[in-house]
Amino acid sequence: MRAVTLLVAIFAASTAVAAPGWKRVLSEEGITVTSREVPGRGFPTFRGVGVVQANIFDVLAVLSDIKRHTEWMDRCAEARLLRKINEREYIVYTRTDVPWPISDRDSVNRSKVDVDLARREVNVRFWAVRSGLVGPVSGVVRMDRLRGHYKLTALDMTRTKVDYQVDADPGGLLPRWLARLATRRLPLQTIRKLRGQVRRTRGWYRARIKRWLSEAAALASK
Repeated sequence: MRAVTLLVAIFAASTAVAAPGWKRVLSEEGITVTSREVPGRGFPTFRGVGVVQANIFDVLAVLSDIKRHTEWMDRCAEARLLRKINEREYIVYTRTDVPWPISDRDSVNRSKVDVDLARREVNVRFWAVRSGLVGPVSGVVRMDRLRGHYKLTALDMTRTKVDYQVDADPGGLLPRWLARLATRRLPLQTIRKLRGQVRRTRGWYRARIKRWLSEAAALASK
């Protein structure tokens, strides 16, 4: 139980104030969306922050279930595991559905889970990699530059702060209106649907969570 205490006893964190350089886009349902312009790019970096009413391990379990990302990640048309490097690192393929007549986007991403016991955080980082595991797909634009994270912070036993951030270059021709729509829609809908997925799958991942708790306890005892 020591590991559980370490991971969930945390000061409540504020989600309302945008960090320097970030502009508030909207705030709905307790989810704050901000964006940051990057010189020379037509697509801004975007960020969504909200609280999920669940234990941090329940949220992590949903994020780790790659094949079910299409059930809640906004506009995710395909998600599959390509290679498992170890228990905390893997390579995945993701395809994003883009409104017609714009071409869909896809990417091959490496994802890594980092646990910070001192901060009571779990950081799921992802970034695009060049890989021969999936070749070019006809009619789909490959995104070679994409990076982001889901930073999870345990507020208590039943609440987890989720900080979702993406910095990407969609490539190809992308209308400015669509870039702006994505900035507003993706972070809001992704956290909103993540909440629903966590509620729907609660209890599905007991064995996986038990294994993580055992690993955390081993780390805490060192």
